[in-house]
Amino acid sequence: MMSSLRATYPFRHTPLQIIHVIGNFLRIWSVYSMYRYLIQTGSSVGLFIFCCLLPSSLLFLAMQKPWKGRPLSNQQVVPSIINGVITALYFSMWGKGLKSCGPVRTILAEYAGAVLGVLSAALYGQGKHLWKKVGGLVAMMLSFYLLSRGWAMGTHSPFDILFCSKCC
Repeated sequence: MMSSLRATYPFRHTPLQIIHVIGNFLRIWSVYSMYRYLIQTGSSVGLFIFCCLLPSSLLFLAMQKPWKGRPLSNQQVVPSIINGVITALYFSMWGKGLKSCGPVRTILAEYAGAVLGVLSAALYGQGKHLWKKVGGLVAMMLSFYLLSRGWAMGTHSPFDILFCSKCC
């Protein structure tokens, strides 16, 4: 009995799934922590992001030692500068969006590309497992709708009636 269960369930992916879930939890926790810090202290978003990225940039600079490798060609310098500017704009706009809109909407905005990817796969991909793709798209769209209506907060939740002590 036990050997037949092991043959049907893929245990080899379980550690990667656990790491993925823990990583997502830490990401969401860090976004909420950053939001709380920015709101409580009122500090500048640009300065905060700069102070967070500077140590990691210096660490990677020391580890990779780009001055010891071959230099960038002239054709690679301009795209590298453009990429850096776009990344800096992305981080600053993301931080300003977090400070003004809150963590839930900021995280939802990050997954807007995933909705387009699922929609593209459903429309232009192969017909394999189309019901899973459409079901995933419907679930994402429903969650976006519910969260945009304020149902992420306990007071606006349709389940608030079940847990409300002041009702009735």
